[in-house]
Amino acid sequence: MNLRLFTLAITFIFSIAIHKTIAQSTDQFPITDNIENKSDLIRLKNKIIPLTNTVYQVLDYFEAKGELRFLPQAKPYTKVFIAHILTKLLEKENLSDREKKMVSRYLSDITQDSNGLVAYKQAGKNTFALAGFSAETSLRTGAGDHGTWSTSLIGEPYLSGDLGEHLTFTAAMGLAVERLTPDLFYQSYTRDKQVAFPNESLGYSYLPYQFNFETMWAHVLAEGTSGEGKPIQDKLTAGMIYHTELSGSWFEGAVQFSINNQRRTWGHDQNNLVLSSTARKFPGIELKIQPASWVRYSYLTGSLFSYANQSANYRKQIYGYDLGQVQKMFTYHLLEFTPNKWLQISAAGGNIWSKRLELAYLVPFVLPHFTQIDVGDHDNLSLYFDVAIQIPQIGKAWTGLYVDEFNFTKSGKLMKMPHNRYAWQLGWKTSALSGIVPGTTSTLKYTRLTPFVYTHYPETDFNTFGSNRPLDMTYTHDEFNLGFYLPPNSGELNWKLENIAVEDLVLILDNRLIIHGTNDLASNNIYQIYGDIYRHQMVETTSIDLYKYPLLNFTKDGIYDWTVESEFKFDWKIRNASSINYYRLVGSLGYSKTWWKSNASGITAPESKTLFTGSIGIVVEM
Repeated sequence: MNLRLFTLAITFIFSIAIHKTIAQSTDQFPITDNIENKSDLIRLKNKIIPLTNTVYQVLDYFEAKGELRFLPQAKPYTKVFIAHILTKLLEKENLSDREKKMVSRYLSDITQDSNGLVAYKQAGKNTFALAGFSAETSLRTGAGDHGTWSTSLIGEPYLSGDLGEHLTFTAAMGLAVERLTPDLFYQSYTRDKQVAFPNESLGYSYLPYQFNFETMWAHVLAEGTSGEGKPIQDKLTAGMIYHTELSGSWFEGAVQFSINNQRRTWGHDQNNLVLSSTARKFPGIELKIQPASWVRYSYLTGSLFSYANQSANYRKQIYGYDLGQVQKMFTYHLLEFTPNKWLQISAAGGNIWSKRLELAYLVPFVLPHFTQIDVGDHDNLSLYFDVAIQIPQIGKAWTGLYVDEFNFTKSGKLMKMPHNRYAWQLGWKTSALSGIVPGTTSTLKYTRLTPFVYTHYPETDFNTFGSNRPLDMTYTHDEFNLGFYLPPNSGELNWKLENIAVEDLVLILDNRLIIHGTNDLASNNIYQIYGDIYRHQMVETTSIDLYKYPLLNFTKDGIYDWTVESEFKFDWKIRNASSINYYRLVGSLGYSKTWWKSNASGITAPESKTLFTGSIGIVVEM
């Protein structure tokens, strides 16, 4: 309780300090109506705007309304790219005065040198440099079954600059004091006829399946009495954080290149099947090319890792085998083809591969499935396809299919065979409710992950680190999924309402029905349906045994947890500070109810769990 009061006091003092900090000079150029011709006046123009910026809610609203045609799926965007889109919006005659005022406000914010605390800046003939400080403080609490509290205080000095007309860089490193507490299912597993909750004694401050954090995995006790350890601990811990990028654009934005470690989302929604905003950030190289308005190509290669898996004993007592060393790469190619204003067809290919100098996977414009024919089947490949339509006033609808592995040669119910590992998503994003509540975007989507999708057996080839350990080739990074955030054998019905009607305020109501099933990891019968990212399809002898698994019977073929949850969030820009353009006050209130159905699994169903959550925080952007 004393730590809770201490955190509240720090949060209050921090907000007061923002108001009273000595003002810095801004010398920002005035916004013009033709930003394309004045783009050289925007400083740090190729800087990445993080996904947490509320400008993305504004872009979603106007895309759903039909004012913006199919935005690029590969996010985040750069400052100059967003400024270009907002300027085009202002040129549209059918925007209301309220909408034009809102867009102008966001355009002004985006084109500022910085919205954070600026310590020093200087401009040269072809260069610019800015040193500043960003910060974030938050307090969360949970009430109900095993509810507890968590807190995070992050400070991050940074240096950003322009190197000529085409390149922008940012380097930031900071420290955090935190007490992180997870959600009900974080590292949960099912073994010995029981559902295990390793963090139950510590408690929960997040709704089920919603835990995430920004700092690096390794934490030390803030009191300095321990070395590096896990982030989830009962006491205050100290952690580190860094952001880095070198980004550039050429030919009026037709070619963009970036090396960065930002969070990314590559899809029609931030929670998609391929690369979601819930995935932990990782260092990667990005290439984006748009030679014409009807075609876009995006390429990404990144380095994946996990501090926890450095030990061969990591969770070995749970699964019975070494999960593998996490020394892997991720490559992804995305082609978006838009033949007309209302239709978009996308095709993509991804690859999880061991860290080695395999140039074939680094070549752009070639799907990994082609290169695997040459290099051999040593890696974890995937394909993705989606079709989207956009109709003004109706919105944007899409259907996406992620294929991990699929065999068309077998007869029978192919879509129910566990060996055919895939996921699909149906989504509809619309502004139709704005006729009732102005400025509202409604997103309705259903996502289904089949058993064993995203999984992979520990690979024994190509361990280049001088170790006899296998390599973890699952579709994960730093203990979190890269694609959709739920474990395999899950389904989610999600209805999200976002409102931007009030100036500088974004309101969100996020409602979910989550269903997930699995079976006993200790069972002598391996031919069961599992919903665990680390449990691949095991066989007794040869690969033909893969077809001994029963056909899918979702909600019936194991023990299933059912969760209904709803969370209200707000994000409010406060502009009364003298030293910065604004800071953000953020918060949330949530409720969840979880229950289990054992079916014929033989696993004891836990008692139902109810949790209420709340959070409050302050953000000073970089």
